[in-house]
Amino acid sequence: MTIPKRKQLGFNPAKIDDTPRGTVILAEPQSAHQRFLQGIPQETKVLLRISDANTLLNRSETASTYYGDETTVITTTTVQDKYLSELTWERELELIKEFEPDYHIPCDYPVYKHDKEDQRRGHVRNCLEGTLWVGQHLSDVKTRIIPLVKGETPSERGLCYRVFDEINAEYVAVYGTQYFLSGKGFSPLLETLQAIASEASHLKIMLIGLQSPRLLEQAPPQVVAAAGQRWIRQVQLRDVPLSNSHRLFGEMDCAITDSLSEGQAPLSMWTGSAEVTA
Repeated sequence: MTIPKRKQLGFNPAKIDDTPRGTVILAEPQSAHQRFLQGIPQETKVLLRISDANTLLNRSETASTYYGDETTVITTTTVQDKYLSELTWERELELIKEFEPDYHIPCDYPVYKHDKEDQRRGHVRNCLEGTLWVGQHLSDVKTRIIPLVKGETPSERGLCYRVFDEINAEYVAVYGTQYFLSGKGFSPLLETLQAIASEASHLKIMLIGLQSPRLLEQAPPQVVAAAGQRWIRQVQLRDVPLSNSHRLFGEMDCAITDSLSEGQAPLSMWTGSAEVTA
């Protein structure tokens, strides 16, 4: 993969000073989710799988018509591997241009520790090349790109950092859900987050798949947003009146925000001589 030079690119990365922070709701296009979201008094940030964006487009909906102009909508390709294997860059671009989200997390490719090194590295490169391709074709629209950090080793993640530097991307996403689906749990995810904090301390991270304030407090301060579906259980969706659910969400939102701003381990714990500069 040839690393592009910034002057050769038209690119629209998420700007560090105007990016989603705190609680991000991973929502689905179903009536219970929609009723809940419509009644939240505070500004809402919604993460939507690209497969669900496709579903809404089939209903003639866009990000703004379905969620409203006051909601920040982020689409993501962190979906099931089978769907990913059938999703071309061209189709992904078409969906995003039609749906018009505020942000998009492009071109995920599966990267697992048990895969052979050459396969992992190839998938990291594919993710980066796809991100560059999709991003360049979205440079003239409102949707901003949030690239994924991929890789199981410093060398693999280093490919990401080099590209991020050239496209001036400082706000990124880390997909943590797979750590819990595989049964590995929080400890290896925390190790990955600590490694990223050490290797590229300037990056700000949206973490997908973890919203436990107790665990988020242990993450490095580079983690500034937490996306997931913990909110469904926390607000007792469908089990209590909506007014109660909204109150419970407010409490959850405050707890997550506090854990990301006050309770996290200091930056100095994760940074130092190991930082990657390539």
